[in-house]
Amino acid sequence: MIKNEIKLYVPSSLKNLSIIRALARTYLELQKLEQKDIVQILSIIDELSTNVVEHGYQYQPGDIIIELEKQNDTIYLIVEDNGVGFDEEKESKEEGGMGLFIARAIADDFKIEKKLNGTKFKVEKKVREVK
Repeated sequence: MIKNEIKLYVPSSLKNLSIIRALARTYLELQKLEQKDIVQILSIIDELSTNVVEHGYQYQPGDIIIELEKQNDTIYLIVEDNGVGFDEEKESKEEGGMGLFIARAIADDFKIEKKLNGTKFKVEKKVREVK
């Protein structure tokens, strides 16, 4: 079976977020998804990628690793870094918790995995195809 996925390695930088968004949008549009679902998934990618730049790497060099895969009516998204790791103590907006709150609210399933170096966000989102 041919896998229907992409994996991106993009240097961690706020200026590269538009590149990530454009590549992800192209993939999602090729899947013939409804526009509402594309916008929601791109919002999740934006929030998590920004989180990687600001918190994972603290604006230092590193890679944002993004995987997107569509299986049936679900998009599986992974946003990963090899940075300083996720700090559960930071939940308020002042400490950087709002982006995760937004991503969690949009996703159907949202998991944060701590790695030896860095963090892996695993997201599932049910989607509809354009008829």
